Amino acid sequence: MVTPQSARARRRLLALVLVTAAACMLAAEPFPKGVVLLSLTASHGVDAGDLPALVLLLLGGWLAR
Repeated sequence: MVTPQSARARRRLLALVLVTAAACMLAAEPFPKGVVLLSLTASHGVDAGDLPALVLLLLGGWLAR
């Protein structure tokens, strides 16, 4: 039987795994650079290759709530 506490702990663990995977994806940049979607400065911004990591971050944040 799954208790609410164990379900919450499992969701938080999954959220931690997703956020860690997203951070690794942002650091390693496994996807090719694409179109710049948001330019923060002349040399920094969000491009299309960052979208998979952003999806993981959003999903991890939603699970951790």
